[in-house]
Amino acid sequence: MANDEQYNQETQDSKLMIDHDYDGIKELDNPPPPWLMYIFYASIVWSVFYVFYYHVYDGPSQIDEYNTEMAEAEADRPVNNFDEENIVLLTDDAAMAEGVKLYASKACDACHGASNIGADLTDNFWINGGDVASVFKIIKYGKAEKGMTPFQSQLTDEQINQIASYILIKLKGAPTTNTKGPEGEEI
Repeated sequence: MANDEQYNQETQDSKLMIDHDYDGIKELDNPPPPWLMYIFYASIVWSVFYVFYYHVYDGPSQIDEYNTEMAEAEADRPVNNFDEENIVLLTDDAAMAEGVKLYASKACDACHGASNIGADLTDNFWINGGDVASVFKIIKYGKAEKGMTPFQSQLTDEQINQIASYILIKLKGAPTTNTKGPEGEEI
């Protein structure tokens, strides 16, 4: 029985055997499966259409597609109607509540509290000005030489205004654990 199976295998192999012989090693002509060949032929057909569309008939290039997508994204971008030159101090309770939440969520107290890293925001001495526009700009653009992080990419202008208003209305004059002492000019 084993001889019959071995004989059948040898005869099948001999039908697939290629005449090529190298140092006594013979090769079998073992074709790839049909599904792989279909994918191969389909990729050839696709490449012909691709070359004609993008290189012969000047279809959109990658740069053109990128520029189109960027123009669409710019058109979908919300318009910022916030005027940085005419910032108004917010006094309503909703703005103060939001200012407290944002001040806590951005961990402002980590530097401006007991750690004495940043300036004391509870006294009347201000390094960069104590009006709402000055505080707004320091929060938004930061102060690299003093280690103040810019928050323009993390917060909207309205949120920054809420934090600045909270600092000037509720935080200024509040008891503090910051023992850094007065810095800047008295406002």
